[in-house]
Amino acid sequence: MGAPAVVLADTTTANPDVTSALEAISGRLRARRPDLPVYLAELGVEPNLDRVIVELQREHIEEAVFVPLDLRSAISYPKELNGAAQQTSQAGIRSIVSRPIGPATELLNILDELVRDALHRCLALELDALVLVAREGGDARGSALVARRARQWSAHHRLPVQLAIETGDGSATAAAVQYLRAQGRRYVAVGGTFLTPGPAYQAHAQAAQRAGAIAVADPVGVSPHLNQLILARYAFGAMELLDGQPQPVVVDADYQFLSSRERG
Repeated sequence: MGAPAVVLADTTTANPDVTSALEAISGRLRARRPDLPVYLAELGVEPNLDRVIVELQREHIEEAVFVPLDLRSAISYPKELNGAAQQTSQAGIRSIVSRPIGPATELLNILDELVRDALHRCLALELDALVLVAREGGDARGSALVARRARQWSAHHRLPVQLAIETGDGSATAAAVQYLRAQGRRYVAVGGTFLTPGPAYQAHAQAAQRAGAIAVADPVGVSPHLNQLILARYAFGAMELLDGQPQPVVVDADYQFLSSRERG
């Protein structure tokens, strides 16, 4: 029996920019791990799951791990994923839902890289404050971890970091930038836990620029380092599918990030 399939699961409704970004994420994962069958399930788009199940059956895949592409929650995930896993299992493919990617420590390394790129694009020479933006709607553990990530980011860079919990209209991002500027911080960069350049990301980026931010990071989904987080969640889910004694599942040959940090 071959390795379980990786099914990247997203529950947002249809949006061309989001779909394009999700396809790019799955494409990079396939290129990185050609030995693993990788599929994308946009559960907010009908009949996307039916198509995925047909493809799994055509490739004679017997097991699948649904990995929620959610950067907000640490443990819980939308009920649609349980329904998708159940429907896939009923089609003869043993399936399980892994933990979401969530606000993992490694996201800070990705944000560091994205913020550096944004600063480079605007030729910024100074930085005296950061804004960490997260979407609302995460579980309690995820919300606690987001607050912790803000403190860790601040300690790492020795800069004030203002946390903004975004509802989707950009108002929280703008308020955070304006607060820092009112404190005398003139060179503010913004990084957010947005996976794709959907409407919420666009609203947040535009609000940050209007409020005076000098740089706004791209969505997390553009980073190739996201692969490691996906594969880590997949590995734990794959082990749960095994009968008998758990055996190691290879995550990646060079599982490492840009810098070491305290894990939480």
